[in-house]
Amino acid sequence: MPDPAPRAARNLPFAIDLRRVHLAVGWIAVALPLSLLALTVLPQVCFYGSISHFYFSPIGGDLFVGMLSFIGLLLLFLYSFNAPGHDGTLGWRWYDVVAIRLAGIAALVVAFVPTGGSGCTFGGGAVPRAFVREARDAENFPIAELPGEMTPVTGTLSFDFPGTVFGVGSESWLSVAHYAAAGAMFLILAYVVLVVFTRVNSDAACAPGNRKELRNRCYRGLGLVILGVVAVLAVKMLAIRDPSPLLRFWNTARLTFALEAVGLMAFGLAWMIKGRFLRVFEDKAAPRHARAA
Repeated sequence: MPDPAPRAARNLPFAIDLRRVHLAVGWIAVALPLSLLALTVLPQVCFYGSISHFYFSPIGGDLFVGMLSFIGLLLLFLYSFNAPGHDGTLGWRWYDVVAIRLAGIAALVVAFVPTGGSGCTFGGGAVPRAFVREARDAENFPIAELPGEMTPVTGTLSFDFPGTVFGVGSESWLSVAHYAAAGAMFLILAYVVLVVFTRVNSDAACAPGNRKELRNRCYRGLGLVILGVVAVLAVKMLAIRDPSPLLRFWNTARLTFALEAVGLMAFGLAWMIKGRFLRVFEDKAAPRHARAA
């Protein structure tokens, strides 16, 4: 009889449930744009033109990088190649896991490779968090001449990370990498919602009392919203150029932020439905899932 001792380490007082992973990704995706929007009531935080530009906010930048990194790490590490064929992922394929991991990598690139441009017209008490080209005497980073040993920073504020580091313009390969990663992330997530989630992935989805069709209608609608956001933003980037009055209106109305928020919330809501955040989406024959202690 085999020694049961090696299994003892698995007897933890909690369980990692795939639905919990879906819910974690979904809630964070929904909370990200709402958290950034809530910050704009503070006088120190500008209402940036896009979610990515909140990287330059002294408070929102931490939320943006932290929450997007959390999503990226979950997508990258918590979906196993052993998932296909198990309850909840019966219809998955190995390349679906590859796609989700690529979306996780793309999310990390979006988080750590900032976009170019300030994204806002600063005024009043708004304080940007920017790079400084050719910075001098930056030991304590004071903003103005102060008494004591602190010396004011000299240099040129820059919202262009590639330009600051490499001395090239915002159209450099790093800036392109940010936009390419953002587009890839949204396209992959749309594929997962429209194709992977709509498959029959559990036995309960085929049993009487299932809500599979209701979930699929939601997945299709939310997936199309994500694709629509990507399409509109792509057209904007290609067709609306400075100094077009339309671009000024677009930026003043914060339409990029609004569209990105809609896309993130659609993605998050789809993951929350996958995690059955409401009982209306649960199949009658679904087994009771373990809950964290």
